[in-house]
Amino acid sequence: MTHFKQLSEVLRKYYDIPDYELKKINCLFYPCELKKGEFFVRSGFMADSIGFTVSGLLRYYYTDRNGVEYTKAFAAENDFVVSYASMLLKQPSAFSIEALENSVLLCIKYSDWEKLLDSLPCWNIVARKIVEKVYIMKQLRERELLLEDAQSRYIHFMEQYPSLHKRLKQHYIASYLGISPVSLSRIRRKMYNH
Repeated sequence: MTHFKQLSEVLRKYYDIPDYELKKINCLFYPCELKKGEFFVRSGFMADSIGFTVSGLLRYYYTDRNGVEYTKAFAAENDFVVSYASMLLKQPSAFSIEALENSVLLCIKYSDWEKLLDSLPCWNIVARKIVEKVYIMKQLRERELLLEDAQSRYIHFMEQYPSLHKRLKQHYIASYLGISPVSLSRIRRKMYNH
């Protein structure tokens, strides 16, 4: 499967985009390879592109003034990666997006994305549905962090990212859950030894 076919199939899950419209993305999206440890977006810098993850694994994270990292989210195959607020507000990104594995993305400049949205209503429907999905995920994550205990958050993580726990280092999962790696080990022992 070509990268563009993979992207087209994901976009078509949001809306039945006509073939002639999908052909437009072939010249607007471009391939981008990130080695493990490289950044798609770096905190403190302007974001200017939206990425679609063809293969690999990326992590969104904040860094406080003491250098402590707080994992916001993960993106794997078929996920979009973006610091949307940076582009909308024309401000430096508040977080980083780093490749945890060698990753292949299809990217589009935000200016080209805006032109695409202006070209036909179907692209606005796709964009709205993607944003709605992200908003729902963000709301569920906030609820978990505010109202649930660490074990419940871990269970939700396993449900949301069923195949990622094998690809992620324990300290990244712990950071995502808002707990220490020691606490995560304790939760895992408790869950899997009973």
